[in-house]
This record gives sequence, C-alpha cells and structure tokens, in this order.
Amino acid sequence: MDEFHIDLSAYQKKGFGSEVLIALNGKFEGHIVISDTIKGEAKSAISALKKLGITTAMLTGDAQDSADAVAAETGIDEVHAKLLPQDKLAELQKIRAAHTSVMFVGDGINDAPVLAGADVGAAMGSGADAAIEAADVVFMNSNMDAIPQAIRIANATSAISWQNVVFALIIKAIVMILGLTGHASMWFAVFADTGVAMLCILNSIRILYKK
Repeated sequence: MDEFHIDLSAYQKKGFGSEVLIALNGKFEGHIVISDTIKGEAKSAISALKKLGITTAMLTGDAQDSADAVAAETGIDEVHAKLLPQDKLAELQKIRAAHTSVMFVGDGINDAPVLAGADVGAAMGSGADAAIEAADVVFMNSNMDAIPQAIRIANATSAISWQNVVFALIIKAIVMILGLTGHASMWFAVFADTGVAMLCILNSIRILYKK
C-alpha cells in the first residue's frame, strides 16, 4: 500500500488474525481479516480440564494478539506465541519443569517434534500424517471434548488397577500367613492365585461400562 501511495487514513483494524488490504484504482476499499475458527466445544473442554486440576497452555506459531484473543475466549491459562517447531519443544521443556508431566495435543506438521517430546503426545485423527505418526495417542475424531473424557477414563483405569494390585497382595499375604501357621488348605492357595485373578478381571470390566 505504501509502495503505491494508497491513503490508509480510513483503515481501522478490527478483530484478530491475518489481514489483507484491498485498493482499487489507487483508492483504499477495505480489508479482509482471515483467522482460525475456535471450535464450539473448545471452551467446555478447557473448563472440564481445569475441573480435573490440569493447567492448560497453548503453544502456537500465530501472532501474540491472535493467541491472546483465543486464550481469553476459551479460558486457557498460559499462552506462548510466535513459536517455530523447535521453539515449541523448548517451551514444552519449561512447562514440564514447572508442572511435571505434560500431555500435548496437536494436529499439524509443525507439532510433530513436540508431540514426540511430550510425556504423552496426542494427535487428532483429522490431523497431518506426520503428527499422527509422532503421537502416542490418536483421537479418532476432532472433538476437543474427547481430551478430558480420555483423561477421566485413564484416571478411572489407574484407580481400578491400584485396587486390583492392593486386593491381590492383601489376599496373598493373608493366605501366606495362614499357610505358615498351618491353617490354609490347598483350596485357599487356589483361591489366592486363580480366584483372585478372576476377581481382578471382573473388577477391571467395570471400565467398559464407565460413561
């Protein structure tokens, strides 16, 4: 616009995103703002993650004002903008140092290095092939509500696993003590082995019915 001496006194920036200014026959006619659309479920997904006690952060190559606007609308805690792929990985290391384990969710080619470097890298199923290959977990849809849902399932699975471990050890310890004192029969030993294993399997099946 400067090169063709276009008068931009009527120009006022609105919103956030990449701008395309348009002039016709030497006169400024207007501008187009191009920006990413925030997913409808993004705000509820971020809110659900916070209820789980998780700190949220956004690593993006977009401009700072665009990133801040998205974070303000969705409720993201931390914003790191204008990052190259290697910069994202560096920021991830800083976040890990501050908050311990990190799960990173991405879908672009530029996300591949940080997906591979995260404790858990999760890619959206509609994302780039490079991101899917680098990820540990792939969501089969692009719905952000799947993220807190997956974490809730993982927490439930972990809790049931600990239940099984503690239950099995307690039963085996009791039967061992009874055996040493001469009060345990062969059937007690069978129950402590096969019986406890079956009970743990039945307890684990509860995960399949978790809503």
